[in-house]
Amino acid sequence: NEALDRAKSFSPTDEPLINNNRCIEWLDESPIDLSSILSLSSKAIDDVKENSHAQSLYISLATILYEEAGKAGSSEAWFNLGHLLWDRSEDDKAKMKAMDVFHKAVDLGDADAMYFVAAQYLSSEEDHEPGYQLLCRAGELNHGPSLHHLALLSLQKGKKDDFRVLLDKAVEADNPDSLFLQGHCYYNENFGHVDAMVSAGAMLYQGGDQRRAFELYQQAGELGSIEGWRNVVSCYATGSGVKKDLAMAKHIANTMLKVDES
Repeated sequence: NEALDRAKSFSPTDEPLINNNRCIEWLDESPIDLSSILSLSSKAIDDVKENSHAQSLYISLATILYEEAGKAGSSEAWFNLGHLLWDRSEDDKAKMKAMDVFHKAVDLGDADAMYFVAAQYLSSEEDHEPGYQLLCRAGELNHGPSLHHLALLSLQKGKKDDFRVLLDKAVEADNPDSLFLQGHCYYNENFGHVDAMVSAGAMLYQGGDQRRAFELYQQAGELGSIEGWRNVVSCYATGSGVKKDLAMAKHIANTMLKVDES
């Protein structure tokens, strides 16, 4: 609290804003659950976004608090620290450091961390199996977004029964995207309906898995969905989930959407 109060008038010539020795003594003596102070760091950062010097100080404070809380057993702290590092990373080395922190949260059973790490594996061009296994682990913990993603993967593979079961589980876990998609499927009276594939593709796209979104769009298009073909054209035109190919985008627009050449 003293550090936070002094931050408004702090200058580099003042004595250190945070006395690490005092913090360590407080950590040893305090009965307070460290996870209860995690929101303090985030709120402090939000309050000083326009003051770069103060923001840097608060980020340092947040890093210290998250790391100490993580070492004390808080998976939420490792997850928040991972995001803090990830959002500020400017190169692959920094992202790898952030991923190492996310894995600490995974090791403590944090389902949100499992889902985040899984999404990075699944969106890469490398082996997707580790990502799939993490999704399954998070799903076993009743993590709604992971169950939803697993449902979409089942739909993509044509496993309609698995899709329906996983979607039901995601809805039971109160995942809003799953509730929307389930309603869409019931509306069309078909859990393999092409419009459901387009909706699923859009959700994957928004979640960052553009390659799989493109595959679902294409599958929907091949089954007769005009909206699916529109999204395929957009993906080719922008290079989202597939190599950018303006000629292919124009060809599909001309042949499948009957767009005039001009």
